[in-house]
Amino acid sequence: MDAQIIIGANYGDEGKGTVTALYTNKYLGDTLNVLTNGGSQRGHSILTKDGSITYQHFGSGTYHGADSFYCEHFILNPAQFTKEWDALIEKPNVFRDPNCLWTTIWDMMANRIEEERKKRFASCGMGIWNTIRRSRKVYMRFDDFMALSKKEQSAFLRKVRSFYENRLDFSSFWKKIWYDYDIETHFLEDCQFMKDHTTSGTIRELLALKSLCTNTYDNIVFENGQGLLLKDTGRDTFDTTPSDTGATYALDIIQDLENCGMEFNTTLHYVTRPYLTRHGDGNISNENKRTNISGSIQEDRTNQWNSNQGEFRYGKLDISSLKERVENDARGYKYILEVTHCDEMDRKTEFDKMFGPENIQYIDNPTV
Repeated sequence: MDAQIIIGANYGDEGKGTVTALYTNKYLGDTLNVLTNGGSQRGHSILTKDGSITYQHFGSGTYHGADSFYCEHFILNPAQFTKEWDALIEKPNVFRDPNCLWTTIWDMMANRIEEERKKRFASCGMGIWNTIRRSRKVYMRFDDFMALSKKEQSAFLRKVRSFYENRLDFSSFWKKIWYDYDIETHFLEDCQFMKDHTTSGTIRELLALKSLCTNTYDNIVFENGQGLLLKDTGRDTFDTTPSDTGATYALDIIQDLENCGMEFNTTLHYVTRPYLTRHGDGNISNENKRTNISGSIQEDRTNQWNSNQGEFRYGKLDISSLKERVENDARGYKYILEVTHCDEMDRKTEFDKMFGPENIQYIDNPTV
């Protein structure tokens, strides 16, 4: 079985959605699109004949009929799942690891309240860090929560709210929403919707079931969120992401499946633009105005605006530093450098010299 691992090489926004969709479309057989890390703070956009589509809680291969699988390092968000499902052109089969953390609507609100109070733009507002911090104290597996009575579910959600109430400085605006009875009602409906439209099980169980049906997947595409420059450092800070953004999680899954007797032809795909980009606050190397980097760079063609993240920023890309972090992460595995948006800035000679032309694919941000 072929396995493709799609990894952002920088601060995110490199074009991982486009590359995922291209490799999903390349394989005519069944494809499993694994969301490897992070959560619905990702916004992976693809350009199609139906227009631009942004996926947050589903794989970017969904447009081409790929199934989605949430590995245990992906954080579920029932509210976002329900919202996004209704907008999907193709409705995939969706599977989730039973050990996934899951975000409540109050984790999201707490995230936005904190950012508003600190007057900064460092978050997508999806409550990722909040979910992790809260789950260290107040946690229940999603499947176990859904097995409770409505009264017991409400009691657990009161514990979630209580976790934040002595930690947040509520404005009158947020306090009214925080205690709104309808918020809980709608959230519980979203949880039920997600349960009804997903199947719980490990990836090993899923693949074993598929093999019994004699129609195993031909290809697995692991789609990472964020990028190598946002990799978890162990610091609980606003400008980091709480997950490994490199190849580790995908390779761990592949190793586990190989231990069960499966065989994989694995290729790592590191995605970059010819320049750096980053949303919102936080460090960005060699920051500069877009027009100073290249007069051909178009303004934010595929990235969906998020008011919580602030402006879209640009920087000059050091290709030698890029090579170092890619090879440190690849650890000897076969990889391809996927250069997107290369129609905006011609650095082909530099990339070829550093990586070798046989190891690079150039992409002009095409319709997939």
